[in-house]
Amino acid sequence: MEETFIINELKNLILQKTGIRTVTPSDCKRISMEISRSVKKTVSETTIKRLYGFAVVKHNFSRFTLTTLLEYVGKEDLTKLLPKHPSLPQRHDAQDNWTAIDINAMRITQSTIKGIKHRSGLPYHMTIERKFAEQDFDDFYKSDCAFTCFISQPGYGRTILLSHLAEKYFLAPNAPYQKCTLLFINATNLFNNEYKTFSLDEQLKFQLGISPQDGIIPFVNNHFNNREEKFIIFMDGFSELTLKRDLKFQLFESIINLISAIEDSKNIKLVMSMRSTTWLRFFERMRSSIHLRSKWYMGNYFNQNDTANVPPLTEKEVDQIILKINNHDAKPIHPKLKSQLKYPYHFQLYYQLKEEDPNFDYSANISFYELITKYIQEKIYRSNYYTEKILFLKKLVQMTDFAKSGSFVAKDNLINELGTFKNAYMELISDGILTEEKHTETMHPVEYVRFLQQHIFEYFLFIELLEKHHLKLDRSFFDKIKAEYEGTKVYFSILQWSIRFVIRIGDLKPLNFIFDLKFTNSERNQIILFIAENLKYRLSYSMEILLLLQQHKFHNAAVVHILNFDFLDTAYKDSIYALLDIADTNENKLIYNAVLSIIETLKLNPATLDSRLKQLEPLKEAGSSWFISPHDFTSLVYQKLNDVQINQHPVSQKIDLFKQNHEIFPVKGDTIGVQEAIIYMYMCVINTLYGNSVELIKIIRSILKVRPNFFHIRSPFSTHILSLLAIACARTSPGKKTDQMEIIVGKLLEDDKKGYFTHNVHALYKILQAEQYKNKNENQLALNKALESLQFFTQKDLYLNCLIVYNLIIKICTKMQDFEKATEYKYEKFNFMEERNIHKQLFPFSITSHHNS
Repeated sequence: MEETFIINELKNLILQKTGIRTVTPSDCKRISMEISRSVKKTVSETTIKRLYGFAVVKHNFSRFTLTTLLEYVGKEDLTKLLPKHPSLPQRHDAQDNWTAIDINAMRITQSTIKGIKHRSGLPYHMTIERKFAEQDFDDFYKSDCAFTCFISQPGYGRTILLSHLAEKYFLAPNAPYQKCTLLFINATNLFNNEYKTFSLDEQLKFQLGISPQDGIIPFVNNHFNNREEKFIIFMDGFSELTLKRDLKFQLFESIINLISAIEDSKNIKLVMSMRSTTWLRFFERMRSSIHLRSKWYMGNYFNQNDTANVPPLTEKEVDQIILKINNHDAKPIHPKLKSQLKYPYHFQLYYQLKEEDPNFDYSANISFYELITKYIQEKIYRSNYYTEKILFLKKLVQMTDFAKSGSFVAKDNLINELGTFKNAYMELISDGILTEEKHTETMHPVEYVRFLQQHIFEYFLFIELLEKHHLKLDRSFFDKIKAEYEGTKVYFSILQWSIRFVIRIGDLKPLNFIFDLKFTNSERNQIILFIAENLKYRLSYSMEILLLLQQHKFHNAAVVHILNFDFLDTAYKDSIYALLDIADTNENKLIYNAVLSIIETLKLNPATLDSRLKQLEPLKEAGSSWFISPHDFTSLVYQKLNDVQINQHPVSQKIDLFKQNHEIFPVKGDTIGVQEAIIYMYMCVINTLYGNSVELIKIIRSILKVRPNFFHIRSPFSTHILSLLAIACARTSPGKKTDQMEIIVGKLLEDDKKGYFTHNVHALYKILQAEQYKNKNENQLALNKALESLQFFTQKDLYLNCLIVYNLIIKICTKMQDFEKATEYKYEKFNFMEERNIHKQLFPFSITSHHNS
């Protein structure tokens, strides 16, 4: 048994020397080569795999192997690996003194925790205590139950969870149960494959130094009777055991025998940690015993469907770990990535990604896909039987009819594959890639197999579709994907995996096929954002991406799709920032900066506008040909927000001239280009800051003279301008024409599939409805609609729109003669501006004033 401790310590020391935090089968070859280079002796890759449990150990390690490994880690002989005190217990020693047993238990516990800390995929100091586990352990400790088990799929952090419990409750200064005796032991330290029979009772006595003649239960009871303290056993590492089926049953039977022997003793408690699949096999051995089941404390979070009682991390727990990893930098991460990090195993991969690229933008959606790719690489492509696993997973996807019949496959239909890929299948189940579920059909249970995680299914689905199409991502591929998957939950994922693939292989032509697909505006914003993020990420590795962008005229296509001006959609705003980061010409940089200047104006933040001005400074020449240059627009707004009085400004003068004579604004082509659309938006925004609804109507009438068919060509942009015109008319000249415009906008927003719906226009429509209800003296309905729009704008920090709505709310309350509520909203508006350092001269309230939105 001394050899077991030596081997476990050797494993830790080898990993320390090689710098490997979590060993995988693919690392074993590297370790073998490192040993050969260092000591000029050979320890085979297979031997290293046996050492770390990736292969069955059929015999003890030879003296040569142990000596070579010791030489590699710098140890002269075996004895230097053993603790200096106390000495390891021998079978013939009769231990009547509990102090020595307590010391032995402490030594084993500390050795186990030391190994856990070293093997932790995430640096141990970045891990956290789980509150649910502390609650469960407290309840279990005080209960009459004899044993409990933390059960989950792989990767939920059960081992780290036990380690924190051990430290907090037993080892820390002033720990609540520090007078108890804790034995924290790994199952691999108890079981040796040489044994044909196994007795947990005998092994525990040997480890602790209890005489073979003594029974462990009577011995423990003799010491702890009439004491408040207990003897606690933590048992972990079942997943590391490479045992034949009959030997595992022997181990389970021995644990059950120990639980049975405990009977009603309150002095001994057993805490285990198992994967769901292991627990099911263990539970089968005790299912028929009501007595044994009554001794099991299942925990407060046991889920019968998942066979688990370890819940995913809460959002607060995720935030705690992220803060530790990011050195207490509270930079937000993408919600989709954050959702994935609720499963602790992914934190190890997140940490690795951070180590590889500290500047990687984890607020982006791409980070989720990078994490999943790394997960698949680690858990499948770099694991045992990886070839067989991939073949089996591909076959599983095919048998779902490529997701058209769902994501489940009846296990009976996999009989041939299960026979061929037995070992690979069992590891896929054990590692939490696949899971088995029973569904009741026509009163009979039917067992199904499915991917445990939907996104891994979607990855292999994309791989299969790609191979089915002979690795060609041409127009017909995307047309087929749209025809067969649009409206399903896998459609968007297939497109995103496709985008990631084409950018990684450096062929950007298929992006044009994606642009040509019909999307809602929200979907298009997400697609553009995802493309821009991936291009930005690849650009950090290779500057050749810029050449590819120019060759494929990527930005020419991308800028056309930013004309929906959906300022309330976070993906829209983020996509513009991402596109700016990969802009390849001054012209493209100017367009993206121009759009961002509008967004930042609506946010009323002088600091960001000042920064935008600095970015526009070197682009002044490129913008000099614009009717209103982005630099001049941003400069005027910046001065307004800083309460700088301006008598005349070139931008204001041009807008006034345009209202009088539309011909001063020459346009080219039959359709509105990006530059022209931005200038129209500039005029509307400047009017919001300096003008009124009457003047806005003049601006839009001039636009209609320049573009007579503007409202006839339905688009998100024309719907946006129509909404502004309708609001202005509702304030100045309500009547049939305004009613007609309200009906038209409402119908355009009914079906977002048609592409006219944007979140921004939806919020403007609420303002239009509020104005119309106010005109009809339906003031309560008007107030409700105004408050709805205020909520939209407040959530996205569009403060200029918020001030417009506050003034509308005050008007409505005044018209209702609810002067108390009007005063309340005036005060709320005052506080709103004060908290955001907005000058009080901007949008002072006046009952007679008319502001457009």
